[in-house]
Amino acid sequence: MAESIETSRAALAGGLEAEVQAFLREAFSDEAGQRDYYAPYEPSEMILLLREGRQVIGHLVAYRRAITIGGETVEVGMIGGVAIAADHRRQGHARALVERTHGRFRHRALPFSLLFAFEPSVYASSGYRPMMNTTRFLDSDGDWKTFVHRGGMYAELADRHWPNLPVDLRGRAV
Repeated sequence: MAESIETSRAALAGGLEAEVQAFLREAFSDEAGQRDYYAPYEPSEMILLLREGRQVIGHLVAYRRAITIGGETVEVGMIGGVAIAADHRRQGHARALVERTHGRFRHRALPFSLLFAFEPSVYASSGYRPMMNTTRFLDSDGDWKTFVHRGGMYAELADRHWPNLPVDLRGRAV
């Protein structure tokens, strides 16, 4: 059975940090040259790990960020770096990590959770729907971009409904 570990970037150190960074390099091969996965996205709210024995088999990092929706500033939760080891997929691990994160976001009274998915269908069972909003964000090349991000998704965590208004992430998509 997988063990869930909640940690922070500051607390992630030593052998566990090296194992997590190696896991992330393998999961996100397009960023393989990146020495520290977390550096471009900090500060994070929490990091969730799944371990089976001494092996990391799952990862999620959660953020809080003030964004603009229409002309209104709204603090939202953002989820990134979701990865499950290939031989542990389709067992509900990603959904469990997301649900635990939603609990944290609800506790903080955040009305929405956003994510930018490589495989959007994975997140539908956790309440995510495609964002149709034009979204402004800082791209990895350092330029600000604005378009409808086809992997952008939202989940409503409170009684508030997601508006179809322009979104400014005020930073990078995670």
